[in-house]
Amino acid sequence: MPQTGSLTVRVFTSQAQLPVSGATVIISSKDENGRHKVYSIQTTDSSGATQPFQLETPDRILSETPNGAAPFSDYSLVVEHPEYYLATFDKLQVFPGVETVQNVPLVPLPQPAGEDINAEPVVVTPQPL
Repeated sequence: MPQTGSLTVRVFTSQAQLPVSGATVIISSKDENGRHKVYSIQTTDSSGATQPFQLETPDRILSETPNGAAPFSDYSLVVEHPEYYLATFDKLQVFPGVETVQNVPLVPLPQPAGEDINAEPVVVTPQPL
C-alpha cells in the first residue's frame, strides 16, 4: 500500500542566503512514457518557502527485504523567478513519513537581464541506508 512523504522547498539567493519570495515551484515526476506529471505548482512566501506538499511514496516495508524496492520515490523540481536563473533538480528523493526540505539557491541574472540561460539540472544522488 503506498504511503506519503512531504516536500517543502526553501528558495534563497545563492550568495547572501536571503529568502526569495514570489518564485514559482513546480513538483513533477516522469511516468513510464517519460512524460512529466505535475503534482504541484506553488509560489514561495515572504520567507522563501512553499507549503509542505504530500507526495506518494512506496510502502516502507517493501524496502526491508533483500533486493526490495527503493525506500523513496523520485521527483523533479523546477524553480523559476524572473530575476534569477532557472534551477532544476532531478531524482529528488521523498521518503515515506518524512518531511523533506529541499534548499534551492538561485543565482541572480546579470543587470540588465540578457538572454534566458538555464542552469544544468542537479541530480540528487541516493542516500546510503
